[in-house]
Amino acid sequence: MSPNPASASAARIVRILLLLLGALVVAYAISDHPFYGGEPGFGSTQMLIGAVGIGIALCALLPTRIAGSILLLVVTILTMLAFMEMAGEIMLRSRFRPNYQYDDRLIFKFIPSRDGVMTRAPLNGGETAAYRINSDGFRGPELLPAGKATRLAVYGDSFIHAFYSNQEETFAAQLGTLLEKRLGKQVEVVNAGVSSYGPDQVSLKMEDELPGLRPDLVIVAIFAGNDYGDLLRNKMFLLDTDGALVENRWKLDSRVRTLFDLNQRESILKRALRSISGSMQPADRSRFSNLDFLLGEAEREYRSHVVEHNDIITNTHTDYYSADVSLTPKSESARYKVALMGAVMRRMRDIAGQNGVPLAFLFIPHPVDVADHYDAWQIDRKRFPDYDGRNQIAPLEDTARSLNVPFVSLYDAYRRIDANALYFHDDDHWNAAGQRLAAEVMADYLLAHNLPGSGMAADATQRSGVNAPHPNSIPLPAPLPAAR
Repeated sequence: MSPNPASASAARIVRILLLLLGALVVAYAISDHPFYGGEPGFGSTQMLIGAVGIGIALCALLPTRIAGSILLLVVTILTMLAFMEMAGEIMLRSRFRPNYQYDDRLIFKFIPSRDGVMTRAPLNGGETAAYRINSDGFRGPELLPAGKATRLAVYGDSFIHAFYSNQEETFAAQLGTLLEKRLGKQVEVVNAGVSSYGPDQVSLKMEDELPGLRPDLVIVAIFAGNDYGDLLRNKMFLLDTDGALVENRWKLDSRVRTLFDLNQRESILKRALRSISGSMQPADRSRFSNLDFLLGEAEREYRSHVVEHNDIITNTHTDYYSADVSLTPKSESARYKVALMGAVMRRMRDIAGQNGVPLAFLFIPHPVDVADHYDAWQIDRKRFPDYDGRNQIAPLEDTARSLNVPFVSLYDAYRRIDANALYFHDDDHWNAAGQRLAAEVMADYLLAHNLPGSGMAADATQRSGVNAPHPNSIPLPAPLPAAR
């Protein structure tokens, strides 16, 4: 009995398809594409994908019925995987896809029109917080049409971005709510905070955005705990021999640069599985309160940027307590950081002035400096006799006074109560209560100095010779006196 031509043809098609699919899978492994391959280089993932491809191709040697079943299984799995990836990108992106992209001026910035979700640790309540990056790259709702409301812009790092808080809990949102209630008019507070930014990045961001935003007041929040160190980690500015601020030609480490791209191109399912697996292991944050490690890191960062002139940025998101400024304020690295911070603050003042916008600072203390017995922190005052809880805040206050820029320092307001209730545990960020108290202090301060403007800002601007602000300007108030 002669063989069935149709059966022979079907067998050939099955074998050809298996060989083709196997070859495509092997080719994908060799291509080193980041979707499943991860970082550049032929690693274990590519080896596994290549082995699967070879296995699919070898199935062409099996009997037709078995080979056909395997072909159907492979196509079904690939189809299901494709649908799972598409669904995962929709459902999981906000939790597992970072909202940052590389930027050749700011190192990194937000990707507009993106959502984010973060679940707090169980010891901080375990709630899930959601946030939205609008089409202009700011956290919160879309901006109102120009001139529709009194507009404040608040710049800063994660304390202002507040990815760990829902919108209504953030300092910016609570400040806007308080001002609206007490003024009886619409107030728009633009949340221009970006997590992990330093004051240097903030100054550049202000320079880019203030001409378009045209706010009635700009508030810059500086977190005394780690913003000094950001200035050295980011390597954007240096001081010349006369103490003047000069821009530095930084370069981002090639591996870090690759990760920014990989974060957006890698499989969302792979990212989710890796994140879930990692979350099962308790995070080790002991180094964040290890004073020997922190002092060593501060010295290493100082030597790298200032002494050795190493312009390669290797750390963009991990910020450490500026232990040298706090514990050894007379050290070379601490004195340089304080001087560099002062120069950057002067740059902020000048940028605001050039845009005719009043500027006010908000200084936020680290919890270990204002809270008694915060978490695992222990500072041996015998070992560090120069330590004082105000060592990081005081230089910011002194600089603001010397620049004649108004400021609110939260140190005394936080010390008056149990500051442990104002911060998350084992995290260092302020919680909703901490943000609420900060908003109340800032609102009281602004309103006590005649918010919104009554011509005082225009008069002050004319006297200083900077560009005139637009009509709704908020007057420049005097510094908030220290609470006793």
